[in-house]
Amino acid sequence: MPPVDQVLLKLSERASSSTEAMHVAAMAMTVGLALAGGPHYDVPRGYTRCPSAVAWHGFFKWTSEEGSSCRAAARFIRSYADAAGDAPAMPRRVAGYSCRIKYWRTDEGDIYASRHVCTRGERTIRFYGMV
Repeated sequence: MPPVDQVLLKLSERASSSTEAMHVAAMAMTVGLALAGGPHYDVPRGYTRCPSAVAWHGFFKWTSEEGSSCRAAARFIRSYADAAGDAPAMPRRVAGYSCRIKYWRTDEGDIYASRHVCTRGERTIRFYGMV
């Protein structure tokens, strides 16, 4: 299979307009993210997307919730950000929620993104931390 950049170059050369070229660029980014295995914003069935729920100057974002509300999710991730700011590592328990965390790392081992799934009873709040 040829490298993705070679395929995209051929597609962009065939694009007859700037609109088609933009579509090729968007497809390239999508393919690149999918192949890289990095984080992507998915909202599981039954969850509500909460685009305005962000915290820590936009570091925590891509929030979704189930069994709660977007307002409660926004409040929670702000509390989470406050707790994370004083901690040596990302907290696993905040405001009665228990959190599982998935980290993505660079080839050098540095963390560049995280997905947090925090539950309390029937409520679940998911969000990402990204540089």
